[in-house]
Amino acid sequence: MFWDIFYSILMLLTGIGVFLVGIIKFSNLLQAGSNERVKQMFEKMGENRMVGFGVGTGATVFVQSSTATTVIVVGLVNAGMMTLTQSTAVIFGANLGTALSNILLSFSAFRIKYFFMALVFVGATTKMVTKNKRANKIADILMSFGIIFVGLEIMSSTFSGNVYLRDAFSSMFEAVSFPLLLVLLGLLLTAIMQSSTAATAVFISLAANNVIGLTSIIYLVIGTRLGTTVTTLIAAIPANKNAKRAAMIHFLFNLFGTILFLAIVWPFENAIVGWFEGLIVDPIWQITVFGLIFSLVTAAVLLVFIKPMNSLVFWIIKDKPEQITIEEVAPQMVEEGEQDTFQGFTDKF
Repeated sequence: MFWDIFYSILMLLTGIGVFLVGIIKFSNLLQAGSNERVKQMFEKMGENRMVGFGVGTGATVFVQSSTATTVIVVGLVNAGMMTLTQSTAVIFGANLGTALSNILLSFSAFRIKYFFMALVFVGATTKMVTKNKRANKIADILMSFGIIFVGLEIMSSTFSGNVYLRDAFSSMFEAVSFPLLLVLLGLLLTAIMQSSTAATAVFISLAANNVIGLTSIIYLVIGTRLGTTVTTLIAAIPANKNAKRAAMIHFLFNLFGTILFLAIVWPFENAIVGWFEGLIVDPIWQITVFGLIFSLVTAAVLLVFIKPMNSLVFWIIKDKPEQITIEEVAPQMVEEGEQDTFQGFTDKF
């Protein structure tokens, strides 16, 4: 029994690793050469918050990474090429883009996943028979896309093939049922993996094999939204104050959404879970739809309060008062005739 669980855990970690390789490679291939186009979109969008929201959503779906979008935004703000107001709307859209991107993972519940996995073979064969650069790039995209579903299948089969592992995880989530602990678990897993998509994929594998229920899923997904802000906050550390403010907006957006949904779901947990299970039966789609609702509702509320949110981050991250030097003050003192005595000099300060 011990060795069965041990080998299954190794297989689970292998599945996570394969999935991460696929999602990173797929994201990098889509981003290659596209970052400049994304930047140009950001620069031309103007101050319209709905346009910025749409650009942020589209850019995230395009590059398959809200982290990439928000890091680009932080860089543009740092370079003075985007205002804080513009970046706020884009960051809101990036969060919705993540939820839309996660719909891709939901196809692992259908038999079409086998066709997606077969793309690994198609891509590898293409690279073997041709040296054409364009064909090879397409082959790389096909392989990385297929690898994503290979990783998902390995994770899912690990749980379905070992009852001991499934029972162990079920017992763990029964023991860890306190909402805030589940939110923290989702946050930590996302921060470690540096990807809310990867964390969501693990939860999908658990849910597909009935290891965790909808109640736990809701709080874990909320935690992933906070966890996805970690990379952006790290990227903003060496940047200027406005870039730090943009990263703080990303954090506050998800913090507000977390507090809002905890305030709604926690007191009415049984009623909401019962209604949601009646509305959507498949646990995989429950995860996807809840993530979409989280981003849509949070964005709908906060888009109205972009200016107050900007004021808040200016209050949190203040500009340092300018330091007055003797060189700057002395000429003015000469003009005002206040250099007669040392006392007049010090009074000026």
